[in-house]
Amino acid sequence: MKYTRSFFALILLSLQPLLSAQNFYNIDRLPFNTGTNSEMAPVLYNNGLIFSSDIKNDIITVTVDQSGNFLYNLYYVEKKKNDKWTKPDLFSKNLLSKYNLSSVSISSDGRTLYYTSNISPINNLNGDQKKDTLKNGIFIASRSSGDWVGREAFQYNNNNYNVGYPCISQDGNRLYFSARNPDGYGGFDIYYSDKIKNFWSQPVNLGPKINTAGSEVYPFIYKDRLYFASNGLKGLGALDIYYSEYQDGKWQNPVDLPKPFNSKFDDFSLVANAEFDTGYFTSNRNGSDDIFRFVSTFPTFTECSLQVEEKFCYEFFEAGTISLDTTSLKYEWDLGDGTKIRSEKTDHCYAIPGDYLVKLNVIDTLTGEVAYNQAAYDMNVERAENPYIAAPDTGYVNKEIIFDASKSNIQKFKIQKYYWDFGDETMGSDERSSHTYKKTGIYMVRLGLTGISTDNNVVDQKACTRKRILIIDRNK
Repeated sequence: MKYTRSFFALILLSLQPLLSAQNFYNIDRLPFNTGTNSEMAPVLYNNGLIFSSDIKNDIITVTVDQSGNFLYNLYYVEKKKNDKWTKPDLFSKNLLSKYNLSSVSISSDGRTLYYTSNISPINNLNGDQKKDTLKNGIFIASRSSGDWVGREAFQYNNNNYNVGYPCISQDGNRLYFSARNPDGYGGFDIYYSDKIKNFWSQPVNLGPKINTAGSEVYPFIYKDRLYFASNGLKGLGALDIYYSEYQDGKWQNPVDLPKPFNSKFDDFSLVANAEFDTGYFTSNRNGSDDIFRFVSTFPTFTECSLQVEEKFCYEFFEAGTISLDTTSLKYEWDLGDGTKIRSEKTDHCYAIPGDYLVKLNVIDTLTGEVAYNQAAYDMNVERAENPYIAAPDTGYVNKEIIFDASKSNIQKFKIQKYYWDFGDETMGSDERSSHTYKKTGIYMVRLGLTGISTDNNVVDQKACTRKRILIIDRNK
């Protein structure tokens, strides 16, 4: 007897590294923070960080703004060996002016800089010369001869309200930013504008799933996730850090990051590297705005398939059978799970894996009895060699869900540890874990497995899978 297996297609996706339970990350305040001045809005650049600060610098001739506050300027600090950092230095002398500089974003090729600064009277659209009414806008500079040049104004700057907090997409064609447009939902709203040749499209408001009656600022886009800070959502403090997944053509309900990312103080401007295993954010939990670093201790899984429920389907036939068409005898497959099919060959799908005794009998149709057994085989139906998440596709808010990894079929290594990401920045580490969701939405649950190879004791063997879970409110 021969049977052929129907395999399902796997879509390879990158598993976004996870930052949630306190057992899976380390957070520390970086040593170059002054503790008295503000260090804020970090951005990764080369082997270090660009950030904004109001520290006094002897190179700057104008040190205070129109209100008498120290100017914010851009500084660069480089990370050295042994986790040491250089002393902060001015990022670019060419960009210095009598206006504040802050909140930058750099294109992926490192050649274009987007930054926030005061709109100068020359660029004041209404010709208003009152310096104390100057608003913020987004400006664009280019890398040339080893420095940054230019102060090209974003075409949607407006001298009637503030525009800033730019974040350029990986391909350089979409600019996310915040604006305090009176036509928005409240304070600052997050918008995006697409680059079309040398112009930017009309800004699009991200809508009420993201924006509130409060302010949403410091957008940071990572693949299909938008991280941002808000004081209009129910969080731990004033500004808290949230993220939203872009799924099925729309933004999902924002999820707030847990402690110690968020606190009862202002927490904002989160950024991360391409692997999302190291990143930075700003908080004033120690009194002044300081830059903190987070490092994930959660293993990185680079190839993670979207789990598709497997169908255990087979084709059954027996070589050497003879035609019984002219007799009262007929072939009948007894497939071991209670299913019997009268046919010389057949297709059948098993509901669950298991061991089945499959028999091909010859039935006397006059008596209905088995005339004789043509063949009998022990058949083992098992899952493909993959991690497996046993869990419902749909759950309810505030209702416990059990996530079970015990049905994972891994032959190439012995499983030692289980890593769960429940898609809402919370995690687990047991073979069988329970979790309760607090908000409706579509969550991507990830299961990662690590262990030792069964043939040569090679450590750090890994496998992973992902499964979508829909959480609904049973009261609506």
